Amino acid sequence: MAAVRFGTDGIRGVAGASLTSEIAYALGAALAAHYPAGNILIGRDTRPSGPGLSAALAAGIRSGGATSINLGVIPTPGLAAVVAADAEVACGVVVTASHNPAEYNGLKVIGRDGRKVPDALERELERMIDERLAAASSDDASADSAGADSASTTDAHDDARGAAYAARYAAQLVQVAAVATPNRAAAGIRVVLDASNGAGTPFAESALSATGATVDGMAMGEGLINDGVGATSPAALGRRVVELGADLGIALDGDADRCAVVDEHGVLIDGDVVIGLIALDRKRRGLPGSERVVATILTNSGVERQLREAGITLQRTPVGDRHIAEVLTLGSPGFGGEKSGHLLFPEHAPTGDGLISAIELFALLVRSGGPLSALAATLPLDPQVQREISVREGEAEWLLSDPRMSSAIRDAERQLAAGGGRLVVRASGTEPLLRVMGEGPDETLVTSVVDAILAAGSALLAERR
Repeated sequence: MAAVRFGTDGIRGVAGASLTSEIAYALGAALAAHYPAGNILIGRDTRPSGPGLSAALAAGIRSGGATSINLGVIPTPGLAAVVAADAEVACGVVVTASHNPAEYNGLKVIGRDGRKVPDALERELERMIDERLAAASSDDASADSAGADSASTTDAHDDARGAAYAARYAAQLVQVAAVATPNRAAAGIRVVLDASNGAGTPFAESALSATGATVDGMAMGEGLINDGVGATSPAALGRRVVELGADLGIALDGDADRCAVVDEHGVLIDGDVVIGLIALDRKRRGLPGSERVVATILTNSGVERQLREAGITLQRTPVGDRHIAEVLTLGSPGFGGEKSGHLLFPEHAPTGDGLISAIELFALLVRSGGPLSALAATLPLDPQVQREISVREGEAEWLLSDPRMSSAIRDAERQLAAGGGRLVVRASGTEPLLRVMGEGPDETLVTSVVDAILAAGSALLAERR
């Protein structure tokens, strides 16, 4: 049986340890076998391990007779957009670990439609990767050394084509800004942009400035990716917003497919509130498809009730923006998102794009005419507690299958349901964690129930170890 390598957001691990050049090379060769015709585009974020993994990936692609084109540093949604727009492109791969610390990296495979490939193809790629790794281990020269040797030189023609693809994405962002904020309508807005020293850095300022907004940048490549900055560490952004008297702050994650938002007081706006505000704004404007919003099982029930009162149905999916994308029809009106900051506008792009999300938020702020804090206050949330347990490989799945843990979860679900709440316990698809989310009107009860699940899980792990 093939090893499970793909999580909810591609293959991910610590670079040089659980994610090696051998794996990247094997993935490249597997993709070449699956897509024997057409070009395969490669992009990456700014992690130190990115160039080496990209080179090994490209070498694997070429070993299978396919053509690789290197776009260099580009956001995941940027690569997705150019893959979807060019019939000569078979697929794309982004070398990124998104919001994870710099020592991690990952491999996201983007299909012909610009979206993450289906689970069935991921399972097939896993099988092919395992076969190639097994074959390489029996040879004198490993796939890693073969990949390094064959990728040591870069074709200048490929570089030129990669730059042209990146320029197409930059032009698309400017076009979205022109549509969302005609005549530079956001000229009265001042924003602080935290690019997380990541993949959005080369594109962010020009895209957001095209709205007319005044953009003050931070973490624009002067430090390490996701190191105390970005969507998962917005405190520094909040302080900078207050210091400059800006109207809001936007923080991208490492591959710029999501954004976090802080108001004019430097306070982080919950991602579910952002989803709700955009959904209500689209409904008020009578946009096609605005009677439905697609979100995940983690989206707050308080937002769901308020959307329902406005005539909007919340359709829930499993966690992961790929599941939201599967429900939304590419190229058609609609909207969906995750509380983590992935917002999907299928009329603009095939996947979540942090910069497009920021542009749409600017437009909403212009239409509202009020401060972001006042808008956010109109959407109160139910108390929600999210915690996690650190686990080793395979332990999250073991915990969820253990009858004692299952019994504890059922008891907790009954307690919360009796008070109008709910519980979600799941294995993280991107990190070695078991995640627990409890929600309900009674915050004390929610906290107690979540703590009980954490205690049960920790006790079982201690016993197993």
